[in-house]
Amino acid sequence: MIKLAAAIFIGIMFLGCSDESVSDHAFLTRSVTVNGNNYGYRVYIPQNREPKSEIPVMLYLHGTGGRGDDNESQLRGLSEIVDQGQFSFIVVVPQCREGKFWAGEMNEQALAALDAAVAEFGGDTSRLYLAGFSMGANGTWQNGLVRSEKFAALVPIAGDVAPTSKLSDDVLATLPPRLREAAVSDNPYKVFADGIGSTPVWIFHGSNDEAVPVSESRKIDEAFKIAGNLNVNYTEYEGAGHLIVGRALSEPRLFEWLANQRLSDKK
Repeated sequence: MIKLAAAIFIGIMFLGCSDESVSDHAFLTRSVTVNGNNYGYRVYIPQNREPKSEIPVMLYLHGTGGRGDDNESQLRGLSEIVDQGQFSFIVVVPQCREGKFWAGEMNEQALAALDAAVAEFGGDTSRLYLAGFSMGANGTWQNGLVRSEKFAALVPIAGDVAPTSKLSDDVLATLPPRLREAAVSDNPYKVFADGIGSTPVWIFHGSNDEAVPVSESRKIDEAFKIAGNLNVNYTEYEGAGHLIVGRALSEPRLFEWLANQRLSDKK
């Protein structure tokens, strides 16, 4: 079983995108500096947005196949959906460096990119959404737990949630308190569900996922029900494997549902 411990703290080794060529003309090129390091990111701005209107913003965390520093590979798997007009939001797409995962400084630069894009393009700060695939879904879970006050909704796609191996004391000491609690808990799904609280979530997974067991999403979905979060959707694609990101982000109701989620509505 792929480990959350690996994804949060060491790493998950999946492909995070397709091998199709990228049509990146729709994405602007930007960069941020974090701890003295420069990180490129890309931003999609809907062409039909009304001038000066505040629109929702999605921060998208790619899977392992998008890692690097070319500020392009992270777009694979997104451009086709954008070309079909599925994205009605500002979409911010940071890039995780090779050998890194959505933890520590990689999370910091992703959040810095989000904040910079919101400021530059007039994003609606009450409608910030976090989505991710595979390794990025794991980043979505951990950021949803640690920063539940920032995001109006979460969309984890084919990601694992819970630690399955014991972490060293040195590693545990580096974790934010909530992640540390999850790492040592006998029921980490409960820790995540309780910590994420009333944040709306739409979970996607394939029933035949060969990389991340579908039981991960089933367990966290059940934990949310027990915790009383009634605004959780769970879509399981029967017979589907790991590479479901395009299918999930093309769900007809997803963006309409997201646009209706606001921080002010969270109880």
